Amino acid sequence: MDELLAAALPAAEILIIKRDFDLLKKIGPQLKPELQVQFTPFMALFCYESIVYLNKKGQNVDVEQSSNFSIKDIRQKAKFFDMSINKQFQSIDNVDRIQDEYFIRLMKYPELGAWNLHDNIGVFYDKDNKIVSNTHYGYYVFQDEKTISKPYDLATAHELQGKEMRDFGYDMGRIIGSISSGLSSVRDFMVSDFSMKDIVLFNRDLNTNRCATFGNAKNKSFRLFILHVISSIGLILYALKKSIIRESGLLLRLEYITYHYALLRLEKIKIAYENNHELVNDENLYALLSNMDFSNGSGLRSSEFRNCMMHFELTNKDGIPLIDSNRFDASLPFCGLVESQFSGMSYDEYKTKIEAELSIIYDKLYEYLDLL
Repeated sequence: MDELLAAALPAAEILIIKRDFDLLKKIGPQLKPELQVQFTPFMALFCYESIVYLNKKGQNVDVEQSSNFSIKDIRQKAKFFDMSINKQFQSIDNVDRIQDEYFIRLMKYPELGAWNLHDNIGVFYDKDNKIVSNTHYGYYVFQDEKTISKPYDLATAHELQGKEMRDFGYDMGRIIGSISSGLSSVRDFMVSDFSMKDIVLFNRDLNTNRCATFGNAKNKSFRLFILHVISSIGLILYALKKSIIRESGLLLRLEYITYHYALLRLEKIKIAYENNHELVNDENLYALLSNMDFSNGSGLRSSEFRNCMMHFELTNKDGIPLIDSNRFDASLPFCGLVESQFSGMSYDEYKTKIEAELSIIYDKLYEYLDLL
């Protein structure tokens, strides 16, 4: 390994963490309430991974949580239901039933719940009807995947309380502020900022049976999953991207994680259809998925780059640097990682391509869902 590069990589890793957390520290207080839970898994992921990284480097970061929710567990939700296809949709069905029961209990005449006249999901969108969040996903974020993915009669769910969610948000804010402050002595010339003053959101309450297709109620779980995918893409492209002033790397990290895992889970649905038409039973959805690029024809996906986006190390599992010595540049977001991993593309070019791919996925799924 080049001696200069070996000395520079640890400094670059710390610099990247500083940039991410300086921006997260600004996002936290300004993030609109409608978006906070949708963004929570990403916040948990970055907090958890930064603590793991800093502890590995001997900095002994130990943050005591005040809430009942585990950062380690919540961060997994950023991977879009990291479980088998059957458990994935069992989880979605269970959350749907739990939310439905909760809304029925709130009704003055709960017996009307059997008629499905009530609302049981909230969808948030911008002035251009771009969906950026939904309450079903928010409810799922705070469930234990091991118990919520069991058959409904065996599943146990956590009844959400406002105080518990606020406590978890407080934990995240405290950790982000602590890490950002702890790295304040690291000098950097790249400064980002965040403002949501131009983002106006609206909401529409619906019954999730609108996600079912006639004569095929099972499709509701698939369509709800698609709602989660477009909500996460919408959150990033149509809310956060428009609010981040001078990007320092965090936005691409969010975009790549969402792009990678959306394709991974959507491909799983396509394979499920091919293996069992009865399970999916929607030719329109299969046709849509058949036209998506799951084979990485775009050349934008890489397992080693994915590891860098999910964690903070700039070396592979064998300790080999993922940044070329002739491309290392601390003035760039990720210090030359993108330029090294995707030769011939600058950071801005790569980011533009990822955003274009996310936009295509969003538009196709949005048109298919036809919810608003």
